[in-house]
Amino acid sequence: MDHIDKLYFVNLLRQQKIRSNLKFYCYVLLPGKFSFIMETSSNNLTNSMHRIRSDYANYFNRRHNRRDKLFRDRYTCYIIEKKNFLGEVSYYLHLLPKQDGVTKSLFQYKWSSLPGYINKEKREDWVDYDCILSTFKEESQKASLNYQKYIKKGLKKQIASPFENLGGSIILGSKDFKKEIQKKYHSNKTNSQGNEDAIAKKIIKLATQPQHWSSLKLKNKKIDHAILSRNAAIYFLKKYTDLSNQQASTYFKSLKKSSISKMSQRFNLMKEKYEAVKKISVPLEEKVKKLL
Repeated sequence: MDHIDKLYFVNLLRQQKIRSNLKFYCYVLLPGKFSFIMETSSNNLTNSMHRIRSDYANYFNRRHNRRDKLFRDRYTCYIIEKKNFLGEVSYYLHLLPKQDGVTKSLFQYKWSSLPGYINKEKREDWVDYDCILSTFKEESQKASLNYQKYIKKGLKKQIASPFENLGGSIILGSKDFKKEIQKKYHSNKTNSQGNEDAIAKKIIKLATQPQHWSSLKLKNKKIDHAILSRNAAIYFLKKYTDLSNQQASTYFKSLKKSSISKMSQRFNLMKEKYEAVKKISVPLEEKVKKLL
């Protein structure tokens, strides 16, 4: 990930902020990973993260002439109580470049939001600095100075992750906050499952329409168009929904959950190997995105 790659990634975050009405409070780019604090105004976290990762992976593979999957693991996400823990998490993230040995001069490290927190002239228009600085209960300039002092204290010691003692939970906050989030989760779960089921059915219906595949021919290779279209549907389900293999398998008769990932991988290999499959897959994928 060189200078140009990092610039592209930062611009992706800026674009996604506008596109999905997000708020970014803090970010840091490190070799092989990125972290940020983001607030969504609706239940669009999954789609936002997918767009960021997918768009960047496509760009990176084109620029570096790669074909391998860039992000091999799912992202880790935590729900943070803004009032009491936002400053602590930003503190931890801003210290990571020094803690990880990426830079010796933390305040000169370019690829994080820290410079904007301590120098108003270095602020980026897509980062919301005031939310965290306001917790220092001072006017802007003094708040920036206090935040800098806060960070300097962390340079003298090894900082533990604020998430390490959650015991498997993804909620960082007070007991009351955790109860509130859990209550919202259970009340929204049924609606969320219903929405995802509707989207899954639309994806399958679109991807398996015969007109997309019936004219496809490959030299020296027999094609079962029904199986190919089914695998395409599975590929899009895996890529654009949070369905587990077990859940995805329920949409296809005679398929076990252990087969879902294999079918998805087979289609991915087909579109990478055969240009004719790719020519159908690319515009079809654009139609799938519009369903989300």
